[in-house]
Amino acid sequence: MTLTAPGGRGHVVVPGSRDAAEVIHGDLRARILSGDVPAGSELSQTGVARDYRVSRGPVREALRLLEREGLVVMLPHRGASVAKLTEKRLKDVFSVRSALMAICAEEVAGLRSKSIQAILDEGTKKLFEASGRGDVDEYIVVAYQLSMYLPQASENDIARAILFSLGRQTLSLTRRVYESRKHRQEWSNNWRHIVEAIRAGKPAAAANAVHNLISGIKAAALDEFEREEKQATPRNRGQRHRTSERRGVR
Repeated sequence: MTLTAPGGRGHVVVPGSRDAAEVIHGDLRARILSGDVPAGSELSQTGVARDYRVSRGPVREALRLLEREGLVVMLPHRGASVAKLTEKRLKDVFSVRSALMAICAEEVAGLRSKSIQAILDEGTKKLFEASGRGDVDEYIVVAYQLSMYLPQASENDIARAILFSLGRQTLSLTRRVYESRKHRQEWSNNWRHIVEAIRAGKPAAAANAVHNLISGIKAAALDEFEREEKQATPRNRGQRHRTSERRGVR
């Protein structure tokens, strides 16, 4: 049995349901990524439990899951709050993504698998089609699927888990830079280079193409981050900085 969440958002599970934590986790994650719950917002266990009409147990588990994904910060005696993306964290995220995706691309290039190649070819084709239609949402979905398929195809479960988490942390920001047709075209071409290097069985070339792709997305994301920071008033920037320090968001 389900109940409509406050404000009509998603669904919540009634007390006693085994998947209450999973449902709360999914709904809160969607609201954080969409900006409905802004960075720095406090997430009181008592308040969340009241909103979703459950005990605090499922709420604690949901917040732990969000913490593992880097979307929430939990500190002893301070509670939980939505993590704030900083310039340093943004750079670190993309550096790690580049390294891990390059490793996976190298491994896939060494496999010379026709079935894997067919999936990569189809994904690249869909990227160009979505970009040409100006369908940003579809483009984002396909790009994310391709990014996650590399570690899956290489059977590198550790890389896949980390890349999944890192991709979630920057999704709200990268979603905006994908709106640029120029960026989409450039990054579609980058994916084509990755796929062609894999087809040719050239691990080093595949890794280099991955680095070029992530480097371009990183630069665009940093530009967007800087633009948004400049748009904020000095007073708001000061308030967010003090709030971040109090809540342990770095």
